[in-house]
Formats: sequence, C-alpha cells, structure tokens
Amino acid sequence: MAGYVGCIRPGSFNMRRKSAHLKPIRPVLDIMFRDLGITERIKLDTIQRRWSEVFSGSLAEHTAPVDLKEGMLVVAVDSPAWLQHLRFMKKDITAKLVSFGVSDIRLKHGNIHRDKEIPVTANKGEQPVFRQLTERETESVEKAVSEIGDSELKDIVRNVLRKSAGIKRT
Repeated sequence: MAGYVGCIRPGSFNMRRKSAHLKPIRPVLDIMFRDLGITERIKLDTIQRRWSEVFSGSLAEHTAPVDLKEGMLVVAVDSPAWLQHLRFMKKDITAKLVSFGVSDIRLKHGNIHRDKEIPVTANKGEQPVFRQLTERETESVEKAVSEIGDSELKDIVRNVLRKSAGIKRT
C-alpha cells in the first residue's frame, strides 16, 4: 500500500460497480413532470422562448404560442389578414414544431404579448391538488436529496419531489 496514501490505488475503482447504482435522470424527471401535470407546460414554455428562433421575421412578430394540450398548439395571431395567410401555411408551421411535441396547430385571432418578465400564458385548466406529506415521505425526500452537493439544485429537486409525492391521486 505504500505509495498510494491519499490517492486512489490504480484498479481499485470499479466504474461498472459504481454505475450500476446510477440511474438516468430523464425518466425520473419525466415521471415527476407528468405527475405534476407540467409536461406540456414545460414544452409550451420552451416553444415560447424559442418562437422567434424557429419563426423569424414577420411571422414571429404577428404570432405567439399560447396553449398546448395533447399535442395541439394554439397560436394567437394579431390580425385577421395574418390569420387567413397563416391558414395556408399551417402544414409548414406544424412541421417545424414536431420536435417540440406538436402534432397540430390551431390558429386564433388574439393579442400578442411580448413581455419577457411575464410569459404568454393560456388557460391553466385544473391545477393539481396537494396533500400534506407523511413523515415517512418527508424522510424519503430528504434521503433522496442528501447527496446533492449544490444547495440550489438540492432545493429545486427537494421541491419537485415534495410536490410529486404530495399530489392527491383521483
């Protein structure tokens, strides 16, 4: 053992053994987001943030995504003339949005909001109802976040886990 004081001995760290305990985070997040009812809200927020990248120029200036439900994106259009014009482009617009989980779009006349502080929002529908967590659930959440070193990330994950565990199932 001489010569290895304070460092890892070559060959002593088995990545296969260590990685067997690690799980990909994506499936866990997908389940939590689904349970919280925010999967489509996250997709909508992404579409709203990237709207002017996906559709540059006049189209982006005269339109805004406002709602997403079951793959149907509702797009507000600021004038009847643009609304009519965009109806002819519906297939092309939808094709550019497939990667965001959009399978169809519905165009509607409405106001276009560009406030960066307050994103364009749609009817939120029913919000999940939360219950008080049991002591066991609280302990489980704390155990799950105990090894996260970054305190900000730890708080975020803790809040997501609490909300996910506290949703009243109907």
